[in-house]
Formats: sequence, C-alpha cells, structure tokens
Amino acid sequence: MIDAPCSVMIERILPEIRKRSAKALKDERWKQTEIADAVGVTQAMVSRYLSMENERFEPHIDAEISATVEKLVKLITDGAGEAEMVSVLCEGCFSIREKGLLCSLHPVENCRVCMNIRSQRQAAERREILDDVMEAVRILEGHLSERIIPEVRINIASAPPGAKNPSEVVAIPGRLVEIKGKVMALTGPEFGVSRHLSGILLSAMGMREDIKAVVNILFNEDVEKVLKNLGFEFAEFDGENIPEGWRGLFLADRGAYGREPCLYVFGESAVKAAETVKKISEEMER
Repeated sequence: MIDAPCSVMIERILPEIRKRSAKALKDERWKQTEIADAVGVTQAMVSRYLSMENERFEPHIDAEISATVEKLVKLITDGAGEAEMVSVLCEGCFSIREKGLLCSLHPVENCRVCMNIRSQRQAAERREILDDVMEAVRILEGHLSERIIPEVRINIASAPPGAKNPSEVVAIPGRLVEIKGKVMALTGPEFGVSRHLSGILLSAMGMREDIKAVVNILFNEDVEKVLKNLGFEFAEFDGENIPEGWRGLFLADRGAYGREPCLYVFGESAVKAAETVKKISEEMER
C-alpha cells in the first residue's frame, strides 16, 4: 500500500524545517539547550542537525521550506506561543501541497489530492481575501499624498471572519513602496507576512465583527486636522492595546521613542479601508 503524502512531509520536510531552524537559531547565538527546547528535539539531535548539510530539494520546495523557517524563527525569537508556530507549520505544509510541489517526492499517477485538500469554500474565501487586498492596492497606487506616507511605509491587511492568528491574515510583503512619487506593491499579497499590523487587525476584529481590514498611514497634526474636516473621529492607543469599548474605524498612535506615529484605518474590507485612506489623501492635498 502506498504511503500518504503526509508521510513525506513528516519524514523529509518537517525534519528539514527543524534542522534549518536550529541552524538559524545558532546564528542568533542561541545555546543548544535553548534550541532543543524551541525546536522540540533533544540536544543531541540539535548537535547532529548543526553538523549536517541542508537537504537539496527542487527549488520551489526549497523556497517554501526557507519561507516557513524564516517565519518560525521570527516567532521563536519574538517569544510567540506554540499555537502560532503550529499554524505556520501547517500553512507551510498546505502551501507545498496545494501548489503541487510535493508530487515530485510522492509521485502517484493522476493524483490531485493535495491541490484539492481544502474545501472549495475555504479556497474561495482565501481567493476573495487576496483579491480584496489586490483591489485595495490598485486604489492606493499612485493616488496618495506623500504627506500621509510614514517612514515605516504603508501596508494593507485583511482577514476572514473568525481569524485568530497572524498566519490567517493577508498583507503585502515589504509593504507598499514609494517610487518617483507613487506608491506601489512590488509583490502580491500573502498570508502571514505582517505580524504587527496583523496583531492590530485581529485585536480590532475581536471588538467589532464587521471589521475585516486595516491600512496604516502617518499620523500628525495635519492628518488630525483632515480627520476633523471630514468628520472622522479617532481613538488614541499605544500601538498595541485598543481602548476598552472602542467601536470606531480609526485608531491613532502618537508614537514614542523608536515608534513612529501612525493612524490605523479600518474597514469591512480592504477596499473600503483603502477608499477611506484615499479620501484622507485627497483632503490633505486640498
């Protein structure tokens, strides 16, 4: 009887993720005992990992493994919980399987199980969120006043109803960049690529069920005046803790040492949030 695709993931991909994660943590000057606890293996296995060469996979599989390792190591060094790490591992597994990349390691004639592993409803939901963010990008590209663009740059995040983890949130890798006076995305939206903005969105979604997306822009006295001119009310917060009982669509962080002031604009979709940001930009230019 042929093994299931899961066996390939468990026997080849997961150990490689652990090995590369161990090496990355070693580069961060973690002790072997600390790495063992973080990765979930013995210290002896960590020592073995550090002496082994990385396994060579087909380039696209290798890229997916590297991306998963990068996210995991970031979570580990940030002190994230196990649930977030499990979510990243599962997303990495789904990504490899749904893209048909595992077929080279698990060849079965006329098999498309991995590409259809999630329900059609889930696939459609994910596609809808990605499309929503892309449409929001199109609204913002080339239409923003440079006076509302923060040094940390603008990003857009969107999530499905009931999302609980940053890996379920879609955003733009590297954020929107400014080139020759215009903002644009250099790559398409992805799940799990903006932990800070995702955290703010998830917190807001926990307080308002109709919120599904957020866009961050610069906050200063000029932006504050524009908000008042447009009749938009905002609540202030410290960049992490949303005021209890908040029911608005704007949160203003006046910043602190090492933290740039930002305004977070929420909406029932990424498109709605982007349209609001565009109004703010147009009013700023007037």
